[in-house]
Amino acid sequence: MRRAGCILAAAALLAQDYRVRPKPPRTPDVTRILSRTDATLDSWLGEQDYEAIHARLAQLAWPQEMLARFRTVTLKEAKIIASNRVDAAQTETDLRLRIELGGESRTGTRLSLLGHANAIFSRSPDGWTMRSFSPGPLRELASPGPFFTDVTAKAIGHNASYARQLAPGIDHWRTVLDEATGMDVYGHNGIAVGDYNGDGLEDFYICQPSGLPNRLFRNNGDGTFDDVTGEAGLDILDNSSMALFADFDNDGDQDLLVVTSSRPLLFRNNGKGRFFLEANSGLSPAAAGATLTSAAVADYDRDGFLDVYVCAYDFWTPGASYDPPTPYYDATNGPPNFLFRNRGDGTFEDVTAKAIREHNDRFSFAAAWGDYNRDGWPDLYVANDFGRNNLYRNNGDGTFTDVAAQAGVEDPGAGMSAAWGDYDNDGWLDLYTGNMWSSAGQRVTHNPAFEAVARDPAIRAAFQRQARGNSLFRNNRDGTFTDVTLDAGVEMGRWAWSSDFFDFDNDGLLDIFVQNGYITGPDTHDL
Repeated sequence: MRRAGCILAAAALLAQDYRVRPKPPRTPDVTRILSRTDATLDSWLGEQDYEAIHARLAQLAWPQEMLARFRTVTLKEAKIIASNRVDAAQTETDLRLRIELGGESRTGTRLSLLGHANAIFSRSPDGWTMRSFSPGPLRELASPGPFFTDVTAKAIGHNASYARQLAPGIDHWRTVLDEATGMDVYGHNGIAVGDYNGDGLEDFYICQPSGLPNRLFRNNGDGTFDDVTGEAGLDILDNSSMALFADFDNDGDQDLLVVTSSRPLLFRNNGKGRFFLEANSGLSPAAAGATLTSAAVADYDRDGFLDVYVCAYDFWTPGASYDPPTPYYDATNGPPNFLFRNRGDGTFEDVTAKAIREHNDRFSFAAAWGDYNRDGWPDLYVANDFGRNNLYRNNGDGTFTDVAAQAGVEDPGAGMSAAWGDYDNDGWLDLYTGNMWSSAGQRVTHNPAFEAVARDPAIRAAFQRQARGNSLFRNNRDGTFTDVTLDAGVEMGRWAWSSDFFDFDNDGLLDIFVQNGYITGPDTHDL
C-alpha cells in the first residue's frame, strides 16, 4: 500500500504544471527612480539650471536662415555641453550647445545641419530667458533618401520566437520575469554572423540576457530566416554578452564561441547543422568573480590555429561587496583578462601569465586584433572603461608589450569598443574606439566650479576626456598614431557601446558605424 501511495503521489506531482509563468508587468525600476529625482535639488548649480533652461531650448525659435533650408523639420536638438554659472547670485549664464536640425530639404532630399552654438540666458523671478543665440559653422549632410530600410519583421517575423520573445525587448522582460534570473538593465548582448551550415549564406545568432534563450536563425536565401535554435542545440539560457563563429578545430566548418558571464562556452559544429558543447575546452578563467564581457580571436602565434582573448569586467551585484573603479578616471583595480592558446585540437590552455605581463588590471569591454605595424604578427588593442586602453604589440615569441603610451593611443575615455580599418587607404591600419559622449559629463567637467573638484589640470583633463566621446587615430606608419578625431568630426557617437568600419556605400572608402543607447525613462527628449 505504501508503494502504491508513493506512485499515486508522484503521479499527482507530475500532473501539476510547474512552468514559470510571467508576472503582471510592473513599473520599471528606472521610472520609479526618476520620479523621485528633482533637478532643482542637485548640489551642482549648473545642473539645477539645466532642466529649466532645457525646457526653454525646446521652444527655441531657430534662426530663419537655418529653417529656410527645410521643407519639413523632423529633428531639432540643442544639447547643453558647457555652462559657466558658479554662484547663485549670478543672473546670467553663457552656454555652449551642440545643435542639430534634420528633415526634408526644399529639394526633397534628406538634410542634416549640425554644429555648435553659443547662447546667453538671463534669470529673473519669471524664469530663464534667452538673450542671444549664435550658431557657429555648421556641417551639412545630405542624401537623396534613406540609406537603410528596417526589414526585421519581414525577415524573421514569421517565427514564433520573434513575437513571443524578441519583439517585446529586454525592457519588457525585466518587468515580468523574476529578478532571480539576474537580468540587468544594460543589455550587454551581442550578435554573431557566420555560415554555420556551409551553404554559402550568412546566418546569425542572437545573444540574450539570463532567463531568455539565445536564438540561431538560418538564412533561407530569399531574405527570410528560420529559427533553428532547438535543432541546432544552441538554446542556452546563460547570460550571453557576445558570440562569434570561427573554425577552432580546423575541420572546415564554423564552430561557435559564446561568452557568458562566468566563462566562454565552445560549441563544436558536427558539420550537419548540430552543435555540441565541448565540456573540456580549457576555456576556464583562473580568476573567479569577474564578469566576462567579450572575446576576440586570431592566430597570434601563427601556428595555424585560432586563439582566444577574453575581456573581463567587475560589475556590482546585489548583496555583494564591490570595489569601485579607482581612481575613476584611471582605474587599475579591475579583474585580469585572459589569453587562451589553441593546442591544435580545438582545446585551449591559459597562457595569460606568460604572454601578457603589463597593465592587465583594468575594466575591459572589448578587444580587437590587427597588425598595426605590418610585421606579420597580430597585435591586440583593448578598450577599457574608466581609464587608459592597451595596445599590446606582439613580440613574435609568445609575449606582448603594452605600447599604448608610446604609440599615442591610450585614449583615456570610457572605452567600450575598438575597431581596426584603413580609413585613409594608405595601406596601414588605423584605429577607432567607442567611448562615452555625455552632455551632462561635459557640462559638469567644463564648468569653472569643477576646478575645485579636480585641481590638477591633468586630472581635470582626464575627467573631461571621459565625456568627450569616440576617438579616431591615424596610423603614422612608424609605430605611432595621431588623434584626428575632432578634425574628422567623429567624436559624437552618443553613449557608444560598439563601433566598426565598413564601406556601406561601396565608394571604396571605409565609413564608421556606431551603436549607442542607454537607460531612459518615459521622457525621450534626450534620444
